[in-house]
Amino acid sequence: SEPEYPMIDGDDCVENTALFLPNGEHKKGGYRQFFRSLQDAFGNRFLFYLALTYGGLKGTAFSLTTAAMLPYFQGMHVSGSSFQLAGLVSQVPWCMKGWVGVLSDCVPLGRYHKRGYLMQSTVIGIAGVSMLLCVPLEGTPAEVWLVAVLFCAPNIQYSTFDLLCEGKYSEKMRENGSGSEVLTLVWVSVQMGSVVAALLVGTFVDWSGPKPLLAICLPVMLLLAWRTALGDLPEEPARSWRSLRKKLFSEPRLFFLAGSMAAGSLAMAISAATLETGPRAIVALAVSGSLIWWSFRALPCTLARANLYMFLISVAYLDLSGPLAYFYTGAPSCVENGPGFSYSYYLAISNVVGSIGAAMGAVLFQHMQGWQFRSVFCVTTFVQIVASIFDLIIIKRWNIRLGVSDQAMYLFGDAACQSLAAQMALMPCALLTARLCPRGAEATVYAILAGFQNFGMTVGSIFGVQLSQAFGVYASKEGPCDFGELSTIVVLGHFVCPIICLPLVLVLVPVARVDDDGAFNDSSPPPSFRSPAPSPRNSEAWSADGWTQDDIDSPKSTDEYCLMHEEE
Repeated sequence: SEPEYPMIDGDDCVENTALFLPNGEHKKGGYRQFFRSLQDAFGNRFLFYLALTYGGLKGTAFSLTTAAMLPYFQGMHVSGSSFQLAGLVSQVPWCMKGWVGVLSDCVPLGRYHKRGYLMQSTVIGIAGVSMLLCVPLEGTPAEVWLVAVLFCAPNIQYSTFDLLCEGKYSEKMRENGSGSEVLTLVWVSVQMGSVVAALLVGTFVDWSGPKPLLAICLPVMLLLAWRTALGDLPEEPARSWRSLRKKLFSEPRLFFLAGSMAAGSLAMAISAATLETGPRAIVALAVSGSLIWWSFRALPCTLARANLYMFLISVAYLDLSGPLAYFYTGAPSCVENGPGFSYSYYLAISNVVGSIGAAMGAVLFQHMQGWQFRSVFCVTTFVQIVASIFDLIIIKRWNIRLGVSDQAMYLFGDAACQSLAAQMALMPCALLTARLCPRGAEATVYAILAGFQNFGMTVGSIFGVQLSQAFGVYASKEGPCDFGELSTIVVLGHFVCPIICLPLVLVLVPVARVDDDGAFNDSSPPPSFRSPAPSPRNSEAWSADGWTQDDIDSPKSTDEYCLMHEEE
């Protein structure tokens, strides 16, 4: 079964570009040189902050929160479709990262650009987790949307820290001319945190339920709040209001796209909670169409076309995580002679094997560096389709006829192959985005396009629920359940729809090799997102007394600068 929402972010775009070099080249040097270069470029305080953010928060806390959702909602007797829609609501902050990035750059909360947003998101996250610990698990299905909003609260913190820390270490990389060592540190931290989370899930979830998993997140959140308040994330005080206002109005189409995506994500979440199947799908189509149309007005044409393809393939692989999760973990009263996996097996052990599968997908992608992007997208789509066969085998119970247990078929087939396929599908999207982003606006466009692909997965989740309900697939933890057409919707959502999108690769994806960075120099124009020059170093910084009169004058300067990054 696929993960609920495999989030894509700007961090992934930068990481995958740096980790997989042409011809398999890697920087040489031992571990001592590796850590020395990190210390020289970033300093010990910031390195510890990054390890805590990506290992403790994004690796461990995010994985624990996601794992806690299934037993939490099943304890509330929520149906499989409602569980999937609740997961959609909880992941909305990941679709709004572009807007958060724009706001943090142009409208600082307090004296610093990022610190205020980090602290406010921490307060929201801690409040959400604390309330989840107080809500009784025996709640009614009518309370599902309240719980979904509470699960959304920690995701606000996770996505905000992920975005703003990625922007800061990318900025430091540019300033110091450092290599990909910090990206390796981030990737290793996330993977180690995920493994720790899997071990904790396996230890607690079957015996103590989901609440201990949420309680473990609180110390990590509090520790990060403390280190953030102490200034472990290095940043200069915000400059004059005039300069910031010129930034805000420097490229209105780009900013409007980020704001529209945030508003569209909220509209999708509200429709999921309040509308029936038909109107919900209409909202999804209307919002998607509007965002696609505006993206062609705000982005360079080549980038807009490639972004459209990546959005469509995110939608086409329909999210069926709700029905599949209930099928695999359903009691005998729900699925007679079914898999009946425990939470520890389904959420913990399989995730460890899935991490290995994801690593294998990354290795396999490295051997595709000389391929064209069009060929890579075709192959990764077919790999996803093949991986879905294991779901079909278990649903039809063919593995039992072959003498293969459900546990073995799922662990070494579904869990490993689905993770491998998901990683292989993610990496060309991330790398193509990195190649096409306009120079001088990388950080902003990364965040916007990452949110666009996450938004596509949200739309895919809406249509996945639509498909399930159209074929009468229904599930609850103890029953009644109807999985009679589950194999049909798997074929339609994981086989037919992705294949339909494949011909579009010939129209929307540029003809270029994965390892040919120079091929995009003409496709991606020079810096086109402009704003006033940075405030001089001797200019008056923000103070508690307010802005100077000069700061609030109307903008007149037409000097250029690189968006989201003030250069000396």
